[in-house]
Amino acid sequence: MANRRSGKLWTPGLLKSRGWTKELMAQLLPRPQYRRFNGRSVPHWHRDDVRAAEATAAFQAKSRGALPRGADLQAAAAAAQAAAALLGRAWQDAPREETWPWVLAGYYHQAIVSHLPAAARGRGLRSNQISGFLNQFLSLGTRCDEAQLPGVLTHFVQAGVWLGDHPDAPLAGLVKAQYPGVLRAAAEQVIGSFTAAQPEADLPALLQMKDFPVSQLLSRTLGYLYSVCYVPQAIRTSLEVLMALNPKDEYPEARAMDRHFILHLGGTNTGKTYAGFQRLKQARTGVYLAPLRLLALEAQEVLLDAGIDCSLTTGEEEDRRAGDTHVAATAEKLDLKQPYEVAVIDECQMIADRQRGYAWTRAILGVLAPEVHLCAAPEAKDLLLRIIASCGDSYEVEVHHRKTPLVCMNHTVDYTQVQPGDALITFSKIGVLSVAEDLRQAGKAPAIIYGALPYATRRKQMEGFLAGQMDYVVSTDAIGMGLNLPIRRILFMDTEKFDGVERRALKPEEIQQIAGRAGRYGMYDKGYVGATQNLGAIRAGLNTVVPPLQQAVAGFSDLVLMVDFDLLEVLTEWNKMPTVEPYVKLDITRYLTIISKLREQGFQLTKEQELRAANIPFDETEEPLRALFFHFLRLHQQGETLPQPELPQEGPRTLPDLELYCRKLDLYFSFAKAFGCPVDEDALYDRREEVAEEINEILLHRLKNNIRFCALCGTALPLHHHGRLCDACFRKQRRRGLGRT
Repeated sequence: MANRRSGKLWTPGLLKSRGWTKELMAQLLPRPQYRRFNGRSVPHWHRDDVRAAEATAAFQAKSRGALPRGADLQAAAAAAQAAAALLGRAWQDAPREETWPWVLAGYYHQAIVSHLPAAARGRGLRSNQISGFLNQFLSLGTRCDEAQLPGVLTHFVQAGVWLGDHPDAPLAGLVKAQYPGVLRAAAEQVIGSFTAAQPEADLPALLQMKDFPVSQLLSRTLGYLYSVCYVPQAIRTSLEVLMALNPKDEYPEARAMDRHFILHLGGTNTGKTYAGFQRLKQARTGVYLAPLRLLALEAQEVLLDAGIDCSLTTGEEEDRRAGDTHVAATAEKLDLKQPYEVAVIDECQMIADRQRGYAWTRAILGVLAPEVHLCAAPEAKDLLLRIIASCGDSYEVEVHHRKTPLVCMNHTVDYTQVQPGDALITFSKIGVLSVAEDLRQAGKAPAIIYGALPYATRRKQMEGFLAGQMDYVVSTDAIGMGLNLPIRRILFMDTEKFDGVERRALKPEEIQQIAGRAGRYGMYDKGYVGATQNLGAIRAGLNTVVPPLQQAVAGFSDLVLMVDFDLLEVLTEWNKMPTVEPYVKLDITRYLTIISKLREQGFQLTKEQELRAANIPFDETEEPLRALFFHFLRLHQQGETLPQPELPQEGPRTLPDLELYCRKLDLYFSFAKAFGCPVDEDALYDRREEVAEEINEILLHRLKNNIRFCALCGTALPLHHHGRLCDACFRKQRRRGLGRT
């Protein structure tokens, strides 16, 4: 087999190199012999049969032409070189023009000449193919289809080798005489089609770009080269001019200040935020930045109680007060143009979060305050100091320790045997509601906290627990961040959680943050941590040293709007651009998704409006909210007033109905603020309080009617589940042939 080329039997691979096709093999050759090679049968033909068939007229008419080898390859290469010289002289002899069609024609000429050597290594063409390809090229002078042009030029290059062997042939003379004019005419027609299809495109910039992709002209249209080659390069160039490689350099006003940072490092319930807050109270002006609306609201109330005029700014709620000196806000709402005497930025370990971390990076790099307090978990220390040092600012570190010891229990606990001051932790809304109802049926009234619970209702539940109306708490991990409740014991009911992608084991930092809520200083001498199952995993998580954070998330600024290209393309290219350590780029998937959806819906928005819409906080994956978002946008474009969403009056109001309605009210407020629409904030506040009270009443007195259980095994059913049985019991009943009960 190794010597089959020189042997008597030839394989299909060798035949194809001689110009054979499958059709010709079937038509002109006898049945092949088969031999085993590498475990498979390979057909072979005797060389005499092959040579005899190649001498027939049928083969000469339909063969693909053989690949040149040896002396034939050298001759073809010489012919290609001669053809390039012939076309080069024709181009040089043509009168010069200072026009864009002539520039593009020059690029076409370069592409043709540069591809001739490769054409010499290709299969030979039949004479009718050569004349057809050359005449097809000449016809470009009168009619040129931009989409077909790359193919026509490729065929011309394949036939062009013939010109080097037959320079004196009449057809060769015709090509030489018309060559520059044909290219110029084709280029003019291409430019006409291109500018008609993309009137906003910058043709001169495209044709003058550095490293114009000449080689791709024989395979791609001009429109493709503009979109794929020029636009990304132009965007990157613009972004490099507008935006600094290092995110710290995007905040020149902050870099011009002499700022001093105080790092308050410690676990949960160590008093680190309290320490920063005391300095905030003393300042003439100040800002407090929190990860949660509820924490910002709590900070505002504390400052107001201290006689300090403080406004509130979050994505879903505002309380602007005339003459205010302080602002409590969520991290995303920091005003980078407003100077403050003192800034307190809470939960700074959030800087590593891929979705929201950019807000902490932005705040730390850009807040205009000479004194900045950063409250963070210990694992954020090295990263924060690195960022501060890169800004040239000074710092000091204060380490805060728990004043009440945290003790891990040595046995599991039956959750029905809870004690006053206990908080039961499970990681799903259904789990929280089910456990809460179990406790209530046993005569133990719990406060309920979970992520989807409206803020006003969550506040009412917390107030009930603080007032002693409820002795227990049932919560998701929403309790872990900043909710200061008098909890004695934290009891984990689960050691796994679904994080939106997969169900996974709890991370040590998650266990430590939640567990730290136990043993509030001033109320308990000790805090206890236990579990209803798998206590070993909780103990291991408490004893694990959390590794230092390595990366801070950097976002983009409004400078992306100054780049004169489509916003989606600009954001995509921004995401590809490098940044310096320790920064990584924000996950921009949500921005791209929302802007794409807006365009699919037919909205004609400016870049500023698209970015404003994409920044509105709501869950775009929830269909009712997405539909309301589009409805608001249509009303706004039509100049109509946005109506406050109404809650349907028919039928009983369920917990999911009321929770969704609260999310609609949040979207209504956020959209109105983003697009400058009038809002009756008093009426909105009253409606929120009304619905929060109704939800609270369900949680206190009608919870059982809002949770459904499997009729056989008693497992809690999803709130929107159809039928009386859980899926497992239904399948079991069906296998037994009993059908659905």
